[in-house]
Amino acid sequence: MTEPTAVPGYWNGKAAVVTGAARGQGAAEALRLLRAGATVHALDVLPEGDETWTALRCAAGPAAQRLRVRVADVASEAAWQALAADIAAAGVPLYGLVNNAGVTLRKTVTETTHAEWRRLLDINLDGPFLAIRTLAGLMPTGAAIVNTSSTAGLTGYFSAAYTASKWALRGLTRAASLELAGRGIRVNTVCPGLVETPMIMQPNAVHDAGRARLFYEGNRDATPLSRGADADEIAAAVMFLLGPEASFITGADLPVDGGMTGGGVYWRIGKSTGNL
Repeated sequence: MTEPTAVPGYWNGKAAVVTGAARGQGAAEALRLLRAGATVHALDVLPEGDETWTALRCAAGPAAQRLRVRVADVASEAAWQALAADIAAAGVPLYGLVNNAGVTLRKTVTETTHAEWRRLLDINLDGPFLAIRTLAGLMPTGAAIVNTSSTAGLTGYFSAAYTASKWALRGLTRAASLELAGRGIRVNTVCPGLVETPMIMQPNAVHDAGRARLFYEGNRDATPLSRGADADEIAAAVMFLLGPEASFITGADLPVDGGMTGGGVYWRIGKSTGNL
């Protein structure tokens, strides 16, 4: 684990909210914030007794005393209003919001039902919208928001609802960054590529184990660095965007994808022809 922030003590006495925090990228982000000194409001739909929360507390060690676990659906407006009231009552200023919670669906336009489309956008897009709308009023000058998009939000992708939500999240980021700039609150987007979490190869309703493996390998082969990211590598980028080192960055997209989007089609062409 590297130094949580290049400004020691920056997060002491400050609070942050992380959604989808029980595992994967969200857990890595919550851990970095806890280790940097923040009070972390960790949201997830998983029940509080789930083993993932236990693992997070154990990994946090003594910093777990500043972990505030909250079981909530990010698509619920009432859940956000309740959290805002609790944060205001606690009196620890809210300097960070990480909209990490998200779900995927590997279905094309014509395969996707309206109910599937709506539920995915509820979580991936409405969740961040409600979070920003509800919590921005509690955030002081110098605070920052990071939304989690994807390489699927930077290029074409066959998964219709997922890619639509991630493109739209980048638009929401820009709109919020303009509105909140006058208050000195920055809003940016991190765009991960392949991330090495157990979920990436889990079979689902569309991909059996074989197709899930092919999906993973296809992503890896499309990445110039020829590997997926560790969740903590994404968390490091999020910490940068949240912190004072990124004080003049707002309304931006940061790909953390091993060169996947930057390399584009010509990286693959160069590789296939032996030029790379």
